[in-house]
Amino acid sequence: MVLIPGDVSKSRETLENIVRDVALLHDLGVRIVLVVGASDQVSELTRIRGGEVTFVDDYRVTDDVALQAAMEANGRNQVFVQALMSRAPTVNITRRHRDGDGGGEREGGSGNMVATSGNYIFAKRMGTVRGTDFQLTGEVTRVDADSIHRRLAQGDIVLLTSLGFNAAGEVLNCQCFDVALATAIDLKADKLIVMTDPSHMPYNNGSSSSSRSSSSSKKVERTAVPRFLPLRAAEGYLADAYSASGAAESQDASWRWLHLNYSMDGSKKNEADEDVSSDEKDDDYRYDGGDEREHLFDSMRGVNAHISRFEELMERGLSWRVPYCPQELCLATFACKAGVRRAHLIDPTISGSLLAELYTRDGIGCMVARDRYEGTRLAKLTDWEAIKRILAPLAASGTVLERSDDELIDEIQKGYFHVTERDGNVIACCALKPCVDADDSSDDSAYEVAAFAVTPEYRRGGRGDALLEYAENYAIEVLEATRLFLLTTRTADWFVHRGFEHRGVAEDNPELPRGKRVLRGRGSVLFIKSL
Repeated sequence: MVLIPGDVSKSRETLENIVRDVALLHDLGVRIVLVVGASDQVSELTRIRGGEVTFVDDYRVTDDVALQAAMEANGRNQVFVQALMSRAPTVNITRRHRDGDGGGEREGGSGNMVATSGNYIFAKRMGTVRGTDFQLTGEVTRVDADSIHRRLAQGDIVLLTSLGFNAAGEVLNCQCFDVALATAIDLKADKLIVMTDPSHMPYNNGSSSSSRSSSSSKKVERTAVPRFLPLRAAEGYLADAYSASGAAESQDASWRWLHLNYSMDGSKKNEADEDVSSDEKDDDYRYDGGDEREHLFDSMRGVNAHISRFEELMERGLSWRVPYCPQELCLATFACKAGVRRAHLIDPTISGSLLAELYTRDGIGCMVARDRYEGTRLAKLTDWEAIKRILAPLAASGTVLERSDDELIDEIQKGYFHVTERDGNVIACCALKPCVDADDSSDDSAYEVAAFAVTPEYRRGGRGDALLEYAENYAIEVLEATRLFLLTTRTADWFVHRGFEHRGVAEDNPELPRGKRVLRGRGSVLFIKSL
């Protein structure tokens, strides 16, 4: 699912670049639903025709003039996108890849890429909300998911706009964000991709911040956009953004999904399920092991098997928008809670950004994920080759001890090794090894930190600190250790800065745990940290 909002689609050059990337994804076998908004074009056409442009809570008040403008603007975008997808490859590419020597270049497109549209979006009139009559503005009620699935299965790209249709046969002007969200949820999309200006994205040192934030024009100083936000961290960001607005807590329960200490029916969860305390919050938005509270929507049980998941959410009175928060991040977070596995916020002005986000390990946008994209865990036997690859160059330089395959596999099977995994790839590892002498159990609370390594491309991204923090917590909470020690020849400074104390040469050192044997002649130095 790819969403191109109206402020992005108004640039024909930007829209053309995005559609080119979408076409390449289609050629790679990706099934795509493309939602193209037209809000800015609708406003411009409405003004040209002498109409008024009015928004209330991010929704347009659509009168007859605005509806005619919406139909024209969306029609133009639809035809333009279909024309771009009909474009033939260049002559050089055609000559290089055509079969055999016979046959000239064909006129027109290849005929195997079809952008199809239809009355897939059902809506109802918004009516009058808090004294405002929204007239012909539509509220999405459901999506014809079965028809869209059939089109996707036959290889079409499904093209949607912000127009919906009601039971009376009226055309209604909906919001493209609502269309994209409803479609992504009902199709059970693997990804929801929002092409948006970086100013509308979350920032590491700010709580909120864009002119497109719901009901707010507050701005803050910004630094870097986080590449990855676990679902729980995204919720925390939104909660902080709302708190930073200074607004009194809303009595409206429509966005109660954000509060981790409320169940789906709005009732308070029991004491054991309370939200984490402030000192347990992850200020760096790192994955902290997961929590089933991230998936509150998974516990929904509809009373009517014939209504869609999106309909059920709407019947519960939920709204994906949170006051004073960037609507792009609200959309991404709500979508992930409702079943979409990952949502991406991508800068459309960077050429090839869509492909770079999806086909490079770290991407170039911001990703919200409900699954375990990055986290540290106990190593599995299947990880041994990846661990070996990480340790090999360090063993060759003498930084860590070399292990045979059998030794490495044995230590993994004993539960000594832990790994940091990023999108299915092991990027760091360490071992926590007990030191217990067969004849002396006095040192059974001491564990050795060994084989500590991070792949080169991630060494300056804080992974080492995160891995060491994980190891220390695991040693305290699971192993009930009272101290950690390590032997090193080349990384002493790094560990000293993280609380390990230098205790001299390891050989014959009286502070060395009794169960630890030292490789003589290596010159290892002993460091100890009390937990």
